[in-house]
Amino acid sequence: MYHYEECGLSNVWLQDGYSIEIDEEYGELVSIHSVHQLHDAIGYFLITNRPELNGEEIRFLRKEMNLSQKNLAGLLRVGESSIRNWENDRGSMGKPTELLFRALYKEHAHGDGELRKMIEALNHQERTLVLDNVTFAYGKNNSWHSSESTGA
Repeated sequence: MYHYEECGLSNVWLQDGYSIEIDEEYGELVSIHSVHQLHDAIGYFLITNRPELNGEEIRFLRKEMNLSQKNLAGLLRVGESSIRNWENDRGSMGKPTELLFRALYKEHAHGDGELRKMIEALNHQERTLVLDNVTFAYGKNNSWHSSESTGA
């Protein structure tokens, strides 16, 4: 078995799917088959089987989503220091934030990106136009849609 610490998690062991070669100049060289698929499997395991994510796991998932601490903080609408604290096991995410974080990872790995796009749009939309009333119309294609209305 190989202790796969290179992923940033201290508790991951590989039964197979790797090879070890000895190089005279560099020593032991490890080659892991399908690293991307392995990381997907690790991430999916974390979001579906861990009752609470620890700091290492949060950092792993964030990095797998290619997000900086600052960018993740923006998506979750928290301070960058919160992300840093969570990744260093100095505080808890809170259940609603953790559920959103898990959903973001799942969508990143197995979705179409629509959840993240929606969150980003909501986080960045102009809030200067507040509609007093919203009007809905039933269209010719048998579907409802909103019509912008600024109120009376």
